[in-house]
Amino acid sequence: MIVIEDKKDCCGCWACANACPKQCITMVEDNEGFRYPQVDASLCIGCGVCDKVCPLKKPVVDNEVPLTYVVQNKDRDVRRHSTSGGFYSAISDYVISRGGVVFGAAFEADHVVRHSYAETKAGCVKFQVSKYVQSLIGDTYAQAKRFLEAGRMVVFSGTPCQIAGLYGFLRNKKYEKLITVDLVCRGTPSPLLLNRYLCHQEAVHGSKVIDWKSRDKFYGYDYSTTNIEFEDKNISYHKGSEADILFRLYFKNICSRPSCYQCHFRTLHRMSDFTIFDCWDAPSVNRKFDDSGATNVFVHTPNGQAIFEQLKMYFIWSESNLNDVVRRDGIMIKHNVPENPRRAEFFKDLETLSLDVVEKKYLNCSIFKRVIAKSKPFLYHIKVFKLYMFVKNKLMYYKSLRVEP
Repeated sequence: MIVIEDKKDCCGCWACANACPKQCITMVEDNEGFRYPQVDASLCIGCGVCDKVCPLKKPVVDNEVPLTYVVQNKDRDVRRHSTSGGFYSAISDYVISRGGVVFGAAFEADHVVRHSYAETKAGCVKFQVSKYVQSLIGDTYAQAKRFLEAGRMVVFSGTPCQIAGLYGFLRNKKYEKLITVDLVCRGTPSPLLLNRYLCHQEAVHGSKVIDWKSRDKFYGYDYSTTNIEFEDKNISYHKGSEADILFRLYFKNICSRPSCYQCHFRTLHRMSDFTIFDCWDAPSVNRKFDDSGATNVFVHTPNGQAIFEQLKMYFIWSESNLNDVVRRDGIMIKHNVPENPRRAEFFKDLETLSLDVVEKKYLNCSIFKRVIAKSKPFLYHIKVFKLYMFVKNKLMYYKSLRVEP
């Protein structure tokens, strides 16, 4: 019977809940908004399956050095509605065109991000763009297995721990028609914080939130923003990372799941077929790229390489240098962020204080910061922001050359 004695030992992947033959495990939300397995001892038969499928019990990684590419979807409209270069849209189209099924994370009206599946291209649109919160997996591992056993192609995307959870649930059985895609993440913020944040926005703006995107290209790729859509279409919310409360708390390393600060899966070598993350300066890799968004793609498996060869027709693409990619865009591939020493205090305050008070207590709300936040859209429109980002990225890259990856 699975027992969580230290919350850092559970990544919330749901593998145990999906695998339990008696369905006696439920994922219960704690006071921080994260979910952990709870076993109904009266139904448990002591089979030990839950421990066997847990990816943190026996972490497995691929020891092969990945092949590395930069890609841009040829369809500019797809890039516009994607977080970066539209890789996942291409692989979704590929799978759907072959009668397959696409699994991904989607924001729903109750302020929750859940995993679900789609069987049409239109249905896959909900999986586009980033959601900076860990989705609720539910029974999607079991659903994916049923589709695979029926002979259908399946692509499953998620955080590295979720993909590890899927393989744990499948007992590491290799399905020829399974394609897995993980992403490089900094950590998974609290779903409770997300709900408090969106309720706060509804109260401030007097309208119900119907959609939320962590990063959107409203101002273009150089200045991605948090985008909130309200029932009242006259309300517009587009704020950069320096102005949005949720984003700022996230980068304070104060609101992620406990396991994220010592993530077992933050490594160059992944179990998945593909790892994807932003390529911030694609034109420096190859001049055939423009600056409308591009994706770094690591290919870890022979299956992934075979699929990538078939996907090339969707992309402008180029091989890239592994060390350069890690230095420039991939610091979070290999390194954990430190836990903010005020994290416990923050979650206690989140239970009782308004979000306005939390913001003032934990974030720097100086006049200078507010001026910078308000000036960036203007700088973007007069093209100065693009130059600023170019210089900033170059300085960060040259600085990284002095650090061994």
